Amino acid sequence: MTAPEPRILSAAMILCALGAAGSARGEGSAASPPVQMLGGLRFSGFLQADAVLYRQSARDEINSATGAPLNTQRFSIPRARLRADFERGPVAAVLELDANTLEGPAARILDAEITGRWQGHDPKAPPYVALTVGLLKVPFGLEVPQSETSRLFLERSTTAQAFFPGVYDLGIRIHGGHGFLRYSAAVMNGDPIGEKGVGGLDLTAGKDVLARLGVDTRPVAAVRVEVGISGLTGQGLHRGTPATKDVLVWRDANEDGLVQSTEIQAIPGAAATPSEPFRRFALAADLRLTVTIPLLGELAIYGEVARAQNLDRGVEPADPVSVGRAMRELGFYAGITQELTRWAMVGLRYDRYDPDADASEQRGVVRVPRDSTYSTVAVTAAFRWSPLRVIAEYQHNQNALGRSASGLPTTLGDDLFALRGEVKF
Repeated sequence: MTAPEPRILSAAMILCALGAAGSARGEGSAASPPVQMLGGLRFSGFLQADAVLYRQSARDEINSATGAPLNTQRFSIPRARLRADFERGPVAAVLELDANTLEGPAARILDAEITGRWQGHDPKAPPYVALTVGLLKVPFGLEVPQSETSRLFLERSTTAQAFFPGVYDLGIRIHGGHGFLRYSAAVMNGDPIGEKGVGGLDLTAGKDVLARLGVDTRPVAAVRVEVGISGLTGQGLHRGTPATKDVLVWRDANEDGLVQSTEIQAIPGAAATPSEPFRRFALAADLRLTVTIPLLGELAIYGEVARAQNLDRGVEPADPVSVGRAMRELGFYAGITQELTRWAMVGLRYDRYDPDADASEQRGVVRVPRDSTYSTVAVTAAFRWSPLRVIAEYQHNQNALGRSASGLPTTLGDDLFALRGEVKF
């Protein structure tokens, strides 16, 4: 039998593969592997559609500084992905395309990597050593490298979003494992690509160096224990300012519409200031314990704690040059999820993040510490019917950055209730 023409392979067969690719590989759900064709080429993807039905902070207003709407009660497509995986011998490659509507319709390359590896006899085990180059996931902690479709909760914890507003970055990574040991180390640009379209460049010549060393073992068949420690060191950049000219300003103090000499003020110009790099680093430890419970499914208990300095890039971006001191950050989260047969899953997660442990403010003649922490309690339930998953989540969000009517610090609520529909193919 003669082979089809190349044009037929590139059109009809690829469309068939996208339409017939296997169902989701979600927690506890039956899964079919993606269809293989063209000598090791596989296609897969997923689509997530969100409906934020209630958001306490939503306002029918526009942010005057950025022009962004303050209304967050809306429908959106946070992720729509198409992925192609290729394997042939020791060589593998990935190309993943993403589309979303988080800041209006957008499409881009999100994952593009080439890997060479030394694999043992067991194809399901991690390679002894693999070298990957391109646009790839950041190897830090437990949540950051996690697949978006394997996570029950809608988004990562506040700490993960602060340190890594995007989980993909350009660089090179060496990774692998043997037995129960797992390791990963990378040199990356240090400007992760966020899902809202930010990042992707490199502001400084210095690169971020990341590493994670972990253990993945099963003391008994029904129990799995994963433990890891992660580290990061790198360089951020304080942006300089351009030179300014002398300016005359008229302020109509008495509002009579007439220019008076006492209402004119001269503002002197300023020389340009250069950009200035600064150091940043982070350490984290994570633990995940999973137990398979008969008749129900998998119970997972997990958590992570991270200490960093000058690393916040997503919640309260750190700029120690402007502040005049290093900014110490601390965050942690703890969660528990339980499968209720293959059809449902419930979970509870608490996370807390302090973007500046040394923050203070002046009250009268006394300077006092200022609490700037964010905290979230998320309660989530999911219904699964392969390839569909429907998630409902309520978040009790609080931050201590608000002000009362008298001007004193107060904790503001920002509760949220959202639904998500997800299909993997």
